Amino acid sequence: MPVVIAELSDTLSTIVENTGKSVVRVEGGHRRAISGIVWSPKQIVTAAGGVLKEEVVVFVDGKELKARLKGRDESTDLALLEVDEPLPAATFDDGAGVKVGQLALRLARPGETVRATSGILSAVGQKPWRTPRGGEVDFYLESDAPHQSGFSGGPLVDLQGRVLGMTTNGLLRGTSVTIPTKTIRRVVAQFEAHGKVRRSYLGLQLQPVQLPDPVRASTGEEIGLLVTSVEKDGPADKAGIQYGDTVLHLGDDSVKTLQDLYRYLRADHSDQQVPLKYFRNGQVTTSQVTLGGR
Repeated sequence: MPVVIAELSDTLSTIVENTGKSVVRVEGGHRRAISGIVWSPKQIVTAAGGVLKEEVVVFVDGKELKARLKGRDESTDLALLEVDEPLPAATFDDGAGVKVGQLALRLARPGETVRATSGILSAVGQKPWRTPRGGEVDFYLESDAPHQSGFSGGPLVDLQGRVLGMTTNGLLRGTSVTIPTKTIRRVVAQFEAHGKVRRSYLGLQLQPVQLPDPVRASTGEEIGLLVTSVEKDGPADKAGIQYGDTVLHLGDDSVKTLQDLYRYLRADHSDQQVPLKYFRNGQVTTSQVTLGGR
């Protein structure tokens, strides 16, 4: 075996041995066990889709520990567990320098021992993206390393043994993606502060529509969001927004797509009063709306 390949093989084996100490098996009420990552000595992050109970069981190195659910967010498929006995925390990296083509390992503990698959980083997006459930992920990260049964909730690890994020197949149908460490930090901070992820909201159901020619000419906008439902006594209802209105701007942002809207409705905008520009009965109107929080 060439020396370089032998050295790489030893490196991968060492990573699995060392980082694997921070990977646990999680039995959270789902029909199959998943994996988890020791975030801090008494905290574990895992996939929300596999945690269906307030009290779950985790296994690592022959030990069985009771764990309590401290926070769960389906929109990012992240959950935070707490145990009483300290465990070795993984080393995390925010992934600022990751590039397509770099080698990476998926680790998991679907049974008693750690398993690993290898591959390359096949996609690295530079912009935040919204999951189909409305969660905000700081950037897109995907590896072609095989994602086997029980691997959800486990780490994606670089060749320095640093965890780049948590892998999951619960967000995009037929695709396994990695929730980057940067997103995990933000979500865990909200779990610790509130026990959940807070978001601002309008209380509207909307769909994109093309605007009439006169509105295009006067506003410079071609697409808006048609109001198809208004939550009674919700923020938009209190501001006078009605079924059939077409939302054009929220705050200082133009909203052409639901992604634009979700991007604006961050937790730090809760309880803020912002202008909402909309089209109704041939006229463009602006109302002040106080965003709710939930």
